[in-house]
Amino acid sequence: MSQVAGPSPAAEGPAARESGTQALDRALSVLLAFRSGGVERKVSDVSRELGLHKSTASRLFRALADTGFLQRNEETGAYRLGVTVFELGACFLEGLDMHALARPLLHQLAQDEGESVNLSIRDELDALSIYIERGTRNVQLVSRLGRRIPLWCSAAGKALLLDLDDEQIRAMFADTQFTPLTPNTITDLDTFAKRMHQVREQGWALNDEESEEGLRVVAAPVRDRLGQVTAAISISGPIFRLDETRVAELAAAAVRTANELSRQLGHGVGAVWGD
Repeated sequence: MSQVAGPSPAAEGPAARESGTQALDRALSVLLAFRSGGVERKVSDVSRELGLHKSTASRLFRALADTGFLQRNEETGAYRLGVTVFELGACFLEGLDMHALARPLLHQLAQDEGESVNLSIRDELDALSIYIERGTRNVQLVSRLGRRIPLWCSAAGKALLLDLDDEQIRAMFADTQFTPLTPNTITDLDTFAKRMHQVREQGWALNDEESEEGLRVVAAPVRDRLGQVTAAISISGPIFRLDETRVAELAAAAVRTANELSRQLGHGVGAVWGD
């Protein structure tokens, strides 16, 4: 695809108004610039590359970030591809080390336990599935790649919120409608806050037919180098196989795998880097 170039900087000014088509062409040219030049790009570099005035490029970067096509690195000010690009089937996972590190661990977990395994990240108030390993047992309840489940009725979602205290949970969901998906779905904030207290105490989360009848899921948090929860590993299966004893076994397995992935991501060595 040919590069879409904007008008020369001399023809633009901070107050220049763009037609809808021109703005779309320029936004696409910014996204296409991420196909080369590294995982992260700076506004100044892309503006020079595309012949855009820096103020125009800055507006485009902000608009793309607001809609999730780009993510801003607050430490460097550079941008990388965002979660919306992944959802459209493009390049979100390019350069994401967690994805490459997780694949063999999740494959082994699915082989060992026989149940389906998911890797999820948080996007707003949803848990978003970004990688799936199918289990080996005859009956499999497999999620869809890119599927979103509300945090409050997802094992992965609860695991992703594990570090938030009661006040933070209540602030996050103060205006949320807890729409029931099954008779087991949590439908009020007080109950959800109590459930999260239990999740924090045990270090893992359970979805007991809260998002889908006949399905139980356990999940454990994955931490990055700075100790922040960045993803969740979940194991799912039909309720006839996942009784209380089996749930405890799978929860322990999920925690072990999540801890190993966290270790490979650098969790526990932050002091070495001065963090």
